[in-house]
Amino acid sequence: MNSEILEHLKSVVNSFNVKDKNNLSKIYFQITGSDYIAKINLENLKYSEDSENSNDSLIIMMDEATFFELKNNIKHPEDLMFDEKIKVKGNLELLK
Repeated sequence: MNSEILEHLKSVVNSFNVKDKNNLSKIYFQITGSDYIAKINLENLKYSEDSENSNDSLIIMMDEATFFELKNNIKHPEDLMFDEKIKVKGNLELLK
């Protein structure tokens, strides 16, 4: 996985304004590259091998190209959600 993605995730997570920081342990970012799929836990930014998540978790999924379109302000997140390039699965309440 591109190290720039992990560095950007770190800055995004540090700026999150969630009431309960413990919720970050239940939120995962899954990114797909041309030769890999990486799932990262947002609490510790470590790779997760957990293929099955409980109903009380949240997974944000996108491919590497989509990530860079967002990061570089080429696309707006809403446009990508309507194009189904960003998928969100699980408990959205964790983001409050």
